[in-house]
Amino acid sequence: MKTWHIILIFVVVGSLIALNIRLMHINRQVRESKGQDKMLIETLNRELDKVSYLREFEYLYNASKEMTVFRLQNELYSLANRKVYFGADKSKVFPIESFVKHPKLIFGSSQNMCSPCVYAVLDKLKETFPNYAENENILFVADIEQRLKENYHHKKVLSFYHEEEFPLYKSGMPYLFVLDGDMEIKMLYITDKTSPDLTGEYLAVIKKRFPGIEN
Repeated sequence: MKTWHIILIFVVVGSLIALNIRLMHINRQVRESKGQDKMLIETLNRELDKVSYLREFEYLYNASKEMTVFRLQNELYSLANRKVYFGADKSKVFPIESFVKHPKLIFGSSQNMCSPCVYAVLDKLKETFPNYAENENILFVADIEQRLKENYHHKKVLSFYHEEEFPLYKSGMPYLFVLDGDMEIKMLYITDKTSPDLTGEYLAVIKKRFPGIEN
């Protein structure tokens, strides 16, 4: 074999070896790059989770703040001299003082509130006061269609003839309070869907503090 043939073979083989080494290097770089990309994506996802959590926390904080301010604004709000009626008949109006001789527990809701929130309170109410349907010391106030006020969860709805005279109609969540001879909103509790167990705790306190409500 001629010398230049041998040299050519060595050149070709050497080139192939060099190319293979280069390809191996590139392949390693690609694998490392994919690993870095995966790590970067995982890091970004963790940071996004933190941002999402902070946003949710901020939302819940603001909602809780608004709810607390709303509650403080309406605690001890006077309902004296208000005209009310039961059921769907607005013609039978009478002063609220005429039937509040003893403490009453008022449950309030509206058709704009989330149904699970309303039913969660109703369930706790039934647990604490099994006779709530026939108990005259437990009243329902509901901002709902007039035709539904005659029988709302087995109760006739108590309505204020002049709606603007009852600020709790503006509540975005179900609420509970006690009304007695002072004709003031007392122990106002606005439910919090992040802490549903508080409703049961509230009702237990009411039952103990106002035993007459149990009827």
